[in-house]
Amino acid sequence: MMTQNVKKQVKAVGLMSGGLDSALAAKIVKDLGVEVHGIHFVMPWELPDHSCAMKVSAHLGIEYMALQFDRQYLDIVKNPQYGYGSAMNPCVDCHIHMLVRAGQYMKQIGADFVFTGEILGQRPMSQRGETLRQIEKRSGLEGRLLRPLSAKLLEPTIPELQGWIDRERLLDISGRSRRLQYDLAETLNVTGFHPPGGGCLLTDKNFSRRMKDALDHGYRDRQEIIILQWGRHFRLNEHFKAIVGRDDTENESLIRHAHPDDHIMLLAEKMGPLLLLQGLRPTDDILATCGGLIQQFSRYKNGPAERMQYWQASDQEHIQYTMAKKLDKAHIAQIQL
Repeated sequence: MMTQNVKKQVKAVGLMSGGLDSALAAKIVKDLGVEVHGIHFVMPWELPDHSCAMKVSAHLGIEYMALQFDRQYLDIVKNPQYGYGSAMNPCVDCHIHMLVRAGQYMKQIGADFVFTGEILGQRPMSQRGETLRQIEKRSGLEGRLLRPLSAKLLEPTIPELQGWIDRERLLDISGRSRRLQYDLAETLNVTGFHPPGGGCLLTDKNFSRRMKDALDHGYRDRQEIIILQWGRHFRLNEHFKAIVGRDDTENESLIRHAHPDDHIMLLAEKMGPLLLLQGLRPTDDILATCGGLIQQFSRYKNGPAERMQYWQASDQEHIQYTMAKKLDKAHIAQIQL
């Protein structure tokens, strides 16, 4: 009895950021007959809202999973082997870590290769030719890491050499302009991606200062890392940190993500900012300083010291009171992160 040869179903894991480039890469690879499984990495400071990555994956009809980064990733942020970019962004180490995790997922589901939306020369630190090769080697994915949008400018990978995919249908995009990608998205009917811009929060110098402070002084849980993106932050001393909300949305977010040991403070009889105090058993002086910060960022900053109310996040019924301490602008600037 003769057996019929069955063509191998090629399977790949694609990094899905929810952005334009990764969406195009997934579309190109899927159209080559590959079974695509998207993976989205959620940063420790991000809320579990992957709407764009989920939306793009659903639009393209590909499998999708999200993976939350944790303390292991924050250890990399604190001590990157390949250094930082313009702020506290360890781009090379970050890419390696993502690809290592993607490679683990590739083996777990029996996939054949990993692909990304990276473009040669688009980012100065992590997407130069030499750096792309270094990242591929360090991730353990030599020969099995495909970058479809710049593939024709790079060495052929195993999927191409083995004939699993047609190299001629891959692209040769390079540089920082995204004009070609937008044209391609329209041609291929790729929608739902978030627009380029903003980028990783670690490239923001203000956020980086807060992250460094959290890593230097220790953090209790991921909620404390999430909170770094909201409000004005003040390092009062080695043991206490205060965060003043800038609007109602930030105030609500600070309350929602407060640690049970944190204290919440407001003006006692008037409307004004909310302050979240991190640290155990605050002294009267720390509480008065927090009141001073609230008053400074309220409409009453030039008036006499105001009365404040505060309570522990885990005990909202036990409300206590303190008087604000008047603070000068130089001191506030000195403690602000």
